Amino acid sequence: MSVYLETMTESHPHSRYDVSGNIEAQYFDDAETVLVNRLGITDLKTLQMAEESALAKAYESLLREVKVDTPLTCELLKHIHEVIFGELFAWAGRWRRVNISKPGVVWPTAAFLEQSMQTFERDVLGRFPISSLTTDAAFCSAAGEIQGEFLAIHPFREGNARTIKLATDLLAVQNGRPLLQYDQNYAGADAYILAASAALSRKDYRPITSLIEQALMRAR
Repeated sequence: MSVYLETMTESHPHSRYDVSGNIEAQYFDDAETVLVNRLGITDLKTLQMAEESALAKAYESLLREVKVDTPLTCELLKHIHEVIFGELFAWAGRWRRVNISKPGVVWPTAAFLEQSMQTFERDVLGRFPISSLTTDAAFCSAAGEIQGEFLAIHPFREGNARTIKLATDLLAVQNGRPLLQYDQNYAGADAYILAASAALSRKDYRPITSLIEQALMRAR
């Protein structure tokens, strides 16, 4: 099953985003489903396959690169995004420079992203050093808040869920846990979207924490 079932809302930017300006808002097709990319791919399915392949290679690379004591920081999140998407998009590894929204939801504007991410690093990432995640309960609770707050900011043009899930997997491995196995069918994708929405709308991290607990159990 494709990883895109986990992040279906990231595969169809036209249905999610109202954007304007620069390359981050440029498409190859009139339907605005295929973002301009470095490989010149103009077919959505082909682009999705390329992104899936890039994600798999990024896991291999970053699992070798990141050490057991490497802290999760905003710079590391940018690096993760660059490793995943750098061969595909010119904007990989940088905070988005377009404003994004969907019906009923407006994420922080691009002008305030640097400030938002500095606060995220200080108030969220800074509260969960690797040494504090020794128990499964502590890990899942921390990962739920980290994922929820990150997705509420949505700092990258695309690939936010994939980036933070990879980062969470690195945290898991750093403490001797396996890579998390999320439910990759349609029901699982819908549940993850609803969990992210709960974190965004009311700072309720319980739904996403529950999904992480299930993903950890499934991995063992």
